[in-house]
Amino acid sequence: MKVKFQAFGTFYKRNGYIYRKGAYLQFGNLSKSIGSTIMLNPGEAEFLSKSVVIEEKDVTGELKPDKTMKQLVNILQHSSSIPLNGRFHIYNLFSLQNTSSKDAVKQKEWWQAAYLNNAEIMNQFQKENHPWVLLAWSTEKNKNLEKLKEAWLRLIKTMDIKVFGVRANGKQQFYHPNPRIMNHREQYFQQIVQQLKNDENIVV
Repeated sequence: MKVKFQAFGTFYKRNGYIYRKGAYLQFGNLSKSIGSTIMLNPGEAEFLSKSVVIEEKDVTGELKPDKTMKQLVNILQHSSSIPLNGRFHIYNLFSLQNTSSKDAVKQKEWWQAAYLNNAEIMNQFQKENHPWVLLAWSTEKNKNLEKLKEAWLRLIKTMDIKVFGVRANGKQQFYHPNPRIMNHREQYFQQIVQQLKNDENIVV
């Protein structure tokens, strides 16, 4: 049985580029956090209503879930022993919306926005009182990217929060929850569901 959920996000536009400051998946009617994830950059999710116009000022609304959001819902549903009721928050190392992470990390425009937004986003992360976080910021490598990862890891270490994730090669590398190759996707799904079900949090 498929679980019912809604997706919401906050966007703004700067210099012709679209940025997403945050997003969450809503289950039931509670606003408390049931978990969170940190990924590389926003994917293709867009507003459900075509009438919503993204401008320089923040605009929040319901989204049409993308494939990654649907996979996160699948993971949550299969790893929880009780009905989902609350919000699962999605954070990104940088906010530029681009479906290709390989292309996104090459764009200079997002680095400035990433550093400007990171402090605000990390502050919000602390306020939400998340019970756990899934590290899933992919295996892209970049000197500036490593600095953002280090900042998040320093913050996480200061918090009383459980950490989950499937490591790739390298201490700071964690696989994305929705790999493009089907075999890899199924393997990731089995590993992360087992981690969450058995409360096998990792050390970062």
